[in-house]
Amino acid sequence: MITELRRKSQITIPKGIVTKLNLKEGDSLEIYEKDGEIRIVPVCVYPVGYIEGLKREIERLRKDHR
Repeated sequence: MITELRRKSQITIPKGIVTKLNLKEGDSLEIYEKDGEIRIVPVCVYPVGYIEGLKREIERLRKDHR
């Protein structure tokens, strides 16, 4: 699929790709260059403290399991 680079360096991701990857408005995408290609990858972004909270919960469950 071909898309144009527009004013302010914006592009439109083709609807078929958006649908196939179940992308929604507001989703985070990582954009980087590798070997002369532009790559766009959906990423999960967690709120500050979320991972630390999960770690504490896992540790609590480990202690309860012993």
